Amino acid sequence: MLKKITCKIKNLGIEIKYCYLKEEDGIFDFFNNIPIIFINENLNELDTALVLLHETAHFLNGDCDKYISNHFQNDNLEYEANKYMIQEVMKMLDDKYEFNPDTNYQQIINSLNLPYHLDGVIFDEFFNLIKDKFNVENTLYD
Repeated sequence: MLKKITCKIKNLGIEIKYCYLKEEDGIFDFFNNIPIIFINENLNELDTALVLLHETAHFLNGDCDKYISNHFQNDNLEYEANKYMIQEVMKMLDDKYEFNPDTNYQQIINSLNLPYHLDGVIFDEFFNLIKDKFNVENTLYD
């Protein structure tokens, strides 16, 4: 999964730099007009993949250009970045494991080991994927 993610990021023209980060897992910024994602070199492969996707979302959403005047705006930017990360991970996991309506989404939640507050996003994205993939009516899962 990590190799696929890094290729996708490089195709977007974003550089990836692994370095020591004291308090962050990853940072997205521009340096000399070049988009760069800085990744904590101490992360394991899964966490690196998740952080890369999260930081890529900040690039795609143009978050560096946004003025943040309060923590609610920042919380929304972070939520949207996490949502993108989870959408992309779910697509990759589906390609690998071929999800179906009987797939145990709780195992997905446990294996990703994301913060508890993202469980609902994983649940929503899993069922959106199942609805689209199997042309299931919303009322069966809503």
